Amino acid sequence: MSDSESWTSGLINEQLRKRFENHDTAKVTNLASQACIAANMPQKTNIVFEGKAGDNFGGLNNGSKIILNGDAGRFVGNGMKGGEIVINGNCDDGVAHSMSNGSIVIQGTVEGDAGSSMKGGSLLISGSVRGDLATCMSQGSITVCGDVLGDIGRLMESGKIFIGGDFDENDNIESKNISPSDWKKIKSELKQNGIDSSDLNFKSISAKIPLKKEKEEKLGYISLDEEIISVPASLTRRPRTPGLDELNLSLTIGSKKEEPLNLTIPLLWQGNNAPRYFNWRINERIEDDINSSNLAIIDLTGTNITRRLDMKRPTDLSYIVELINQSSANKLPILVRIYAGDVDNDLGVIEKSGADGVILVGNKMPIEAALVSSRNYRKQMVILAETNELSHETSVKLLALGASGIFLKNKCTGSELKEFGIKLSKEIGILGVGNISDLGTEHLRTSSQKVASMTGIPIAGYDSVLPMWRH
Repeated sequence: MSDSESWTSGLINEQLRKRFENHDTAKVTNLASQACIAANMPQKTNIVFEGKAGDNFGGLNNGSKIILNGDAGRFVGNGMKGGEIVINGNCDDGVAHSMSNGSIVIQGTVEGDAGSSMKGGSLLISGSVRGDLATCMSQGSITVCGDVLGDIGRLMESGKIFIGGDFDENDNIESKNISPSDWKKIKSELKQNGIDSSDLNFKSISAKIPLKKEKEEKLGYISLDEEIISVPASLTRRPRTPGLDELNLSLTIGSKKEEPLNLTIPLLWQGNNAPRYFNWRINERIEDDINSSNLAIIDLTGTNITRRLDMKRPTDLSYIVELINQSSANKLPILVRIYAGDVDNDLGVIEKSGADGVILVGNKMPIEAALVSSRNYRKQMVILAETNELSHETSVKLLALGASGIFLKNKCTGSELKEFGIKLSKEIGILGVGNISDLGTEHLRTSSQKVASMTGIPIAGYDSVLPMWRH
């Protein structure tokens, strides 16, 4: 492959996968800062690139050996689970973010942070790190031959760090002379990568007080459900009966993807015969296999930290979405899971990122109020309301308020799922609706002025929305 300067990331990755159907080696020249190149290439393949790579080079690598003769952008090897990456040049911020296995070698300088959220594997940097090192690291090994200009080991749990240049001590880390056994291993690693170790004097760095991971709190869902009433159809709307009348409860997630997820009822569930999920949580090890998944979830709800370390700004979400797109050859639908908060603005960012939809978690804001804020985006993306319990009555109300479907956090059995589908069909038929997309607030009433003002649901008896909702 050559003359790739004007090629898109998708075309380069597509051509590589086609070549690997019959070969196990490839070479690409004239790379010109395209993002997400060589993402999740087939295992036991070897690729050499010439030129300059963009962000997320070699992201989600799971067994390929990748060499770049040139500089790379941010987040080299993002989410890497295996294989090798060698950068014969410099790279920007965030190398080895969320890496859990394999090895990355940077034959130059890192212009920013390195080794954040590392869960395993090894990172070798022949030059300096001009940012923080090993933030939120929990496993793995980092060797830096040069200086480290930023902080080391903030919120670090465990792992090994070796630094041959200057660095600042801090309260997070303990520094001591390297042990003979570690020095022997490092000398061998440096020699293998053509790095002269004769003038280097390494220090061994570890977490002074290993950070204990706090048990994740169980989410408390806030709901207005008890003050909302479903309005049965009688004369003005004709009730429908499953088996006699046509009812469409289906939901498609990722209609523009190569392998959209088609559901007969508007529910994503966990447990028996559920779709297979590729979950990528904040500061968590990636356990799922993207190649065997039906749906990817970029989970932005908090763990032991509250933000992703590969998102410096909101628009960086688009690079994570693109990384998953390129890693799955545009097959997987992608949802972003967020707390319901600044919903209108957050959904604007998600829409621009190219994700297929959102999962809204109502743990601070009532989920019903959040769905009202999401109505402007219902045509642009799938909007799922997360619940803990499998309830057909609650689900109908959430669908009428603007949800495309329901995301069940807890597991359910096959019999529970079947019963839910039957009851949901009957409940929607009672409202006189043949398609779930036709559900709206006109199918609901409330006896609470507070709920009416938050959601635009008409007040029972008055049968009209409050004046504020008429404008």
